[in-house]
Amino acid sequence: EKETGIKIVQDRSGSPADRITKIKVNIADQKFDLVQLHDGLVPLAVAQGVLEPLNKDSPRLSNLKDVGPRFIQSHWVAAIYSPLGIIYNTKLVRNPPTSFADLWKPEFKRQIVLPEITHSIGPYIIPIGAVAAGKPPTDAEAGFEMLKKMVVQQPIWAKDTDTIMNSLRGEDAVIGLLYKSQTYTVKGWKVPAEWVYPKEGAILYSAGTAIAKGTKNLEFAEAFLNLTLDPKLQTIYTEKFNYPGTNKNTEAALPPELQERVQSTPEEMSRLIDLDHATMAEKRPEWTDRWNRIVAAG
Repeated sequence: EKETGIKIVQDRSGSPADRITKIKVNIADQKFDLVQLHDGLVPLAVAQGVLEPLNKDSPRLSNLKDVGPRFIQSHWVAAIYSPLGIIYNTKLVRNPPTSFADLWKPEFKRQIVLPEITHSIGPYIIPIGAVAAGKPPTDAEAGFEMLKKMVVQQPIWAKDTDTIMNSLRGEDAVIGLLYKSQTYTVKGWKVPAEWVYPKEGAILYSAGTAIAKGTKNLEFAEAFLNLTLDPKLQTIYTEKFNYPGTNKNTEAALPPELQERVQSTPEEMSRLIDLDHATMAEKRPEWTDRWNRIVAAG
């Protein structure tokens, strides 16, 4: 604010999908400059025409060159990421899980916590079900068949990530889906928990920033986006939330105890599953209706 004279206003109301709608209704007289979205919503935002394309040659995006290509899209760039895998209670689970398929074991009936369909990663249970059945993550029919079997398990359907973590904290659940980064939060509560990289591969989750279509402050928006990719500032994501930064130089800027939290082997990075977010965004209304009917019937 001191440098630019532009007052920074944050709008944290509504759901992540609501952010897209807010930008769309303001395009004629845009009130927003930037929007933060996770990777699963970016295709929807692009399809809705609410984002400015990234000018990758802009001198104000100097940090972009140090961000891996898998984290950069035509209209958006990720600042943080985490593998999505399995968290379990080491005190209450006798046989540690090794795969997504283990979530379907009868011994975990009524003790599983999963994101409900309205959660930002709610639809992920479909590709996860597919890979648990030995199918590719794009096999939606296999995923929905596995969802029917999961309903028999009577899981706790959580509306948000805090509910997932608190279910594990209170021992209402002994196993569930969670990002590796947030496992450290749960462990910080003195919960005897560990995180597992599933043998099928972990799901890549990333979140970042895009520039709103029609912004009146394009140059400043680019400068702000560039700051989200600064390796020194990305250390804050790790210090506060245990997320790795996407800048290749961020890890080296961390103290050793935090470096350990964000490290992944090349083999683990190669086995991260990139979901087909464009198709999932297109199918989300249909999947939501189908998910609701299956869960209600259970």
